[in-house]
Amino acid sequence: MQDKPGRPGADDSNQPDQPAAGSRNGEPVDPDIVDRRSEIQHARYGSCAFPPYRFVPGRNPHPTAHPDGHSYHPPGSPAPEVTFVDAANWRNSDDYLYGCDLYNHAYWWEAHEAWEGLWQLTDKKSVQGRFLQGLIQVSACHLKRYVAHGRGVERLLGSSVGYLKGVDREIGGAEFMGLALAGFLESLQAYYATFNPGRTVPAHDPAHYPYAILQVDQTTRENM
Repeated sequence: MQDKPGRPGADDSNQPDQPAAGSRNGEPVDPDIVDRRSEIQHARYGSCAFPPYRFVPGRNPHPTAHPDGHSYHPPGSPAPEVTFVDAANWRNSDDYLYGCDLYNHAYWWEAHEAWEGLWQLTDKKSVQGRFLQGLIQVSACHLKRYVAHGRGVERLLGSSVGYLKGVDREIGGAEFMGLALAGFLESLQAYYATFNPGRTVPAHDPAHYPYAILQVDQTTRENM
């Protein structure tokens, strides 16, 4: 992911030319660390296929910039089309739902990109804009956790929680775009309460991962 002005978390989310502390080319160097990303799973909200790999800077071809990337865009080719959908109609936003699915299956860079496409079309100061910015930074934070980049985790966690708490206060604890925000924040903060960048335990724990669980009824899910 290349930095662009105004991108949420762009200064710290994915910088392949700066190896993360505790990792080598995106690979954990502690032999006691187990890669459990494939165990992070949740029921899906959309039907878009997942990419063939979860991008980690320094390990995989850059998804959009490298010819071998899973979502390569040749120079001069049009960017993928994104349709703006307002917060009230989130069930009809393929980009939002796909971002949630990617996030819930540990495709953190890819979730960041899916949500950012929608975020770029919002009023950045609106509730929807700040909500999406918070989610984008949570996803970037998880990627930093994976590569044991402690400073990146600290900055992105603080920033994302700040955005999401602000939205939660503004909406009075209600759901927003299907997400029970207060509960999500609680699980997110609990997940990072014992984070140790010099870890000797798995980088991510599927049993306690803060999933983005959308409040959809069975009829809605069947139609998704």
